Amino acid sequence: MGWAEGRRLLRMANCREKRKLTLSLLKPWLLIFALLVGAQSALPSEPRPNILLIMAEDMSPRVGAFGDEVAVTPRLDALAERSVLYPNTFTTAGVCAPSRAAQILGQHQIATGAQHMRTASFREADYRAVPPAEVKAYPELLRREGYYTFVTRKLDYQFSDVALGSGPFSLWDHEGRQSNWHGREEGQPFFGFISLNETHESKLFPNETRTEPSQTTDLRGVDSSQVTVPPYYPDHPVIRSDLAQHYKNIETMDARVGAILDQLEADGLADTTIVIWTTDHGDGLPRAKRELYDSGIKVPLLVHWPEGFKPKGTSSEGVDERLVSFVDIGPSVLQMAGLKTPDFMHGTPQLAQTDEAERQYIYASKDRIDQALFRERAVRDHQYKYIQNLTPGKPGAARLAYRDRMPMMQELWRQHSAGTLNAAQAQWFAPRPSEEFYDVIADPHEIHNLAGDPKQAASQARLKKALTTFRASLPDFSDTPEREMADIFWPQGVQPITGVPRFDTQATNRMALIPAAAHDSIGYRINGGPWRLYVTPLALETGTRIEAKSIRYGWAESPTVVFTQD
Repeated sequence: MGWAEGRRLLRMANCREKRKLTLSLLKPWLLIFALLVGAQSALPSEPRPNILLIMAEDMSPRVGAFGDEVAVTPRLDALAERSVLYPNTFTTAGVCAPSRAAQILGQHQIATGAQHMRTASFREADYRAVPPAEVKAYPELLRREGYYTFVTRKLDYQFSDVALGSGPFSLWDHEGRQSNWHGREEGQPFFGFISLNETHESKLFPNETRTEPSQTTDLRGVDSSQVTVPPYYPDHPVIRSDLAQHYKNIETMDARVGAILDQLEADGLADTTIVIWTTDHGDGLPRAKRELYDSGIKVPLLVHWPEGFKPKGTSSEGVDERLVSFVDIGPSVLQMAGLKTPDFMHGTPQLAQTDEAERQYIYASKDRIDQALFRERAVRDHQYKYIQNLTPGKPGAARLAYRDRMPMMQELWRQHSAGTLNAAQAQWFAPRPSEEFYDVIADPHEIHNLAGDPKQAASQARLKKALTTFRASLPDFSDTPEREMADIFWPQGVQPITGVPRFDTQATNRMALIPAAAHDSIGYRINGGPWRLYVTPLALETGTRIEAKSIRYGWAESPTVVFTQD
């Protein structure tokens, strides 16, 4: 049964067909629908847009359209001319897995046990994050409403592993190396999430395979003499070389974006597809990636609205200065698809250009990074940032084997040991104070800590109060030692298994799939066809073979059960 048939049955359940279903069949589904009431809406009568989220890795706003005069980004610049730019967009963490977990769930990672980098790298016990049972990733909510969903290259949600196919199966119709909107049925809208790794930190490591400008005639590259060296780095040839290579990688990524847009155009989808482009956190460079400074959490983001789908009374291009958090992406995508924000999400649909109140603050967190223990919380408004360090006294620059492969990181360590770094450059290597406070307008590189300055007392107190209120508003799993948290999620290091769903055939020619627990997601396939997400009772014919399985995020999927209609 395809998505169109499922939607037809759901409409029937709202009229005469509903009265034919027995009360015993309806009860479990009334419960499940009630749990997701925030994400459900009346079935739209108007065509719905396709939505494509393109996310580059490890990259700050180094794009011409966002004001970077060195960046060579012709395709993004051209797209930006007919898009809305959000220059004040911030991730919830300065590193990929916690940031991606928050983005896909619309919840801050500290509230779901996804705050450490990574769950899979914890040495004391095996575990994955296990969000509250009722929490669903927004691609699954879109899939429930008839969208075809696909993802490329990378998951990394903390309740999954990094690789494709590591679950949960309920989010995506297709997971693959390449974008695939062709797998949907005729007329079915799609949501796609494409990750681009050309700008990843690892592309600066020696011997890493990368595309050089000379290998691609369309790319011209950036020379090391062109780059601007931030004041927290020494101006050294190794530093300049890595910065220039980062720009070259950005240019390669820009070409990839162009190829995706060209394919949309060739497939006749450009006029029906909302395109969101952003990055998963700031630059993959020392003192940027993993940190709560703007170099680690401030990212570029643009939204391109096809003319037929832009919100009435709004512009489809220009600059929107509002504060945007990564937890706002899910609610915004749902709004674009005509769905409401679930109550469990922390974000609001800021990108959907609704009358939603603009944010006053964004929040971010830093916890364990590989084997280095940190616990920092940050709040930022348009002018100030306050960072609270709950484990003060440790230097920000920890020895991380992965990052230390980068030549510029090796050079920073060399100069730190030699004592040749100036005060701004040495700051990252010094023991971290319990509080940091920055005027990000006057000091965009955040090298002048104003914490305790009497002139800033009122502003610091205001942001500190906002952070205290935020922290009190949601659970923080870092209040629990990670070893204990891991045992809560996976007792004794063993991954729990989701309960097996059961079949209910009480209604004539209808098959209901009943989850073992009310919030479990169920997948099914008929006669060996593609796996689909179960939403509403199925119409059956004699000889139909149904396979079904369930999943709770962070747990193993249930065994597959089989039923054949006599």
